[in-house]
Amino acid sequence: MSIGEVIAGMTRRRQLATFASVAAGIAAAACGGEDAKPAAPAAKAEPTKAPAASAPEPTKAAAAPAPTTAAAPAAQPVKITWFAGRDTTAFTPKQVEEFNKSTSGKITIDYQEQGQQTSDLRDKFILVANAKDPAADLVSMDVPFVPEFAAAGWTLDMDKVLMPDEKSKFFKGTLDGATYSGKLYAVPWYNNGPGLYYRKDLIEQGGFKGPPKSYDELLEQAKKLQTADIAGFSAQMSQTEGGIIIWMEYLWGYGGDLTDDKLEVTLDKGTAGVDSFKRLLSFMYTDKILPEGALGYKTGADAQNPFIEGKAVFCRQWTSGLTQNDRDDSKIKGKWDVVPLPSQKGDKAGPGCLGTWNLGISKFSKNPDATGEAIKWFTSPAQQKARYLAMGVPPCRPAVFDDADVKAKYAFAEKLKGTFESLKPRPVTPFYGQMSANVIQPVFGKVTTKAITPEEGIKEMADGMRKIMKG
Repeated sequence: MSIGEVIAGMTRRRQLATFASVAAGIAAAACGGEDAKPAAPAAKAEPTKAPAASAPEPTKAAAAPAPTTAAAPAAQPVKITWFAGRDTTAFTPKQVEEFNKSTSGKITIDYQEQGQQTSDLRDKFILVANAKDPAADLVSMDVPFVPEFAAAGWTLDMDKVLMPDEKSKFFKGTLDGATYSGKLYAVPWYNNGPGLYYRKDLIEQGGFKGPPKSYDELLEQAKKLQTADIAGFSAQMSQTEGGIIIWMEYLWGYGGDLTDDKLEVTLDKGTAGVDSFKRLLSFMYTDKILPEGALGYKTGADAQNPFIEGKAVFCRQWTSGLTQNDRDDSKIKGKWDVVPLPSQKGDKAGPGCLGTWNLGISKFSKNPDATGEAIKWFTSPAQQKARYLAMGVPPCRPAVFDDADVKAKYAFAEKLKGTFESLKPRPVTPFYGQMSANVIQPVFGKVTTKAITPEEGIKEMADGMRKIMKG
């Protein structure tokens, strides 16, 4: 059976249950790991027979020696397996080595990266979890994975891992993105959110008072500052989840959304869906500030590379990539800065997509307690600070932004802190992965290549999403 068939089968089975019954099932399953076996009943004691009258009186037995207390067996080392996504920086394996040393061998992590794409990790865990295989203990999860895995009963809730007093020390949005049906099913590991990178030297040369705050100002400045060799704007526009996120930020910016709070599809209500597509298509085909080559940018790094090479004025990219602007081969060292995304009217920062990665525990792990201890270590303030300083990957804890070492290294840290307060998650539903892969991404690709109109695309998306939600 192929991965696609297994995933489709699981999706079909999940669609037969209502959200209420799924939530109830999860609550029951998450309360414990393996099913506890009842203790065997004690053997029934035989009644003592009275001695016969003619029997001689028994001799008095010698006193039995005092029982000795056996020494408690030494705790056995525990090995947990971590299903992780690809880390091209090799920083996570270094953290794993540090963790293994810190436990003096009591808990060790077998770190296993699952392919190059995020979907590879998701597909592998689905296969393992569907088989109730304990091969994975700790699981890295992108935001959409959390409700999908929780609804299927594949992950444990984090009530025993993240205490209430600790929850208050995380950005609220990161916790919202890790919550399903009122329970936390993962602990935020590291954060991510978008920013508008810009060439501050070109902004000054163009006579502008500052970077753009609205979509119109972005268009105005990009058109004036671009040249034959420098694009006005760079952004990931491929038929991938990254491309979908760019579009959704404009959808939110125009006041729309994919679903409402009750998870009813609202994409085709009002004009926000069409307006957001038209704005991006105008950037690409009419105003030509966004090169058509952006349709081939598979990753955020693909969109950022032209900016680093000095060939783009503005770039929408994740803030985790900021340190790359000053790498050794960068042509823009000292010439760039970053601000929150522009908005429709420019009166406030534009909405950004929550890009948190989380750590969770497989329902079928044989070592959930040890896995929980590892999660506490990796999501601690010290490790989030270390990751930020080493890689520029933003923390999920606001306090890390206030750290003296962080402020000394990243001058932009303080202004970015506020943007993480309002990041918006994608729909928190177990069906999002299927909706994105089977409906939203394909239709997005047709609209951005002008195979269909924005109006046709929004209708096709909304209809397809409703079919998936209804099963």
